[in-house]
Amino acid sequence: MDALWSSMTPQDWIALGLVAMVPALMVVAICLIRREVRQAARHGPVEPPRSTASPLQLKTTAAQREQWRMGKQRHPRAIADLADDVETLLKRGGVGG
Repeated sequence: MDALWSSMTPQDWIALGLVAMVPALMVVAICLIRREVRQAARHGPVEPPRSTASPLQLKTTAAQREQWRMGKQRHPRAIADLADDVETLLKRGGVGG
């Protein structure tokens, strides 16, 4: 066993020391994170930012959309209005171009 320790070079000792430091640094990091979480919990709940979106005006009414769902609305103008509404909603949600 003594032959193993005596045959180690300084680079081996440095590598061994760095490997031994990893668990110690992990413990320190966990403790710091836990302390930060506790401090944040003491300051009260964090509220998400409130949306200041303007009201959305669609071209179709709720009754027209209900008729469309039931299959009673087949007029080309109604189809165009619904397509416009879908496009408006997609743009509002950040999905459409």
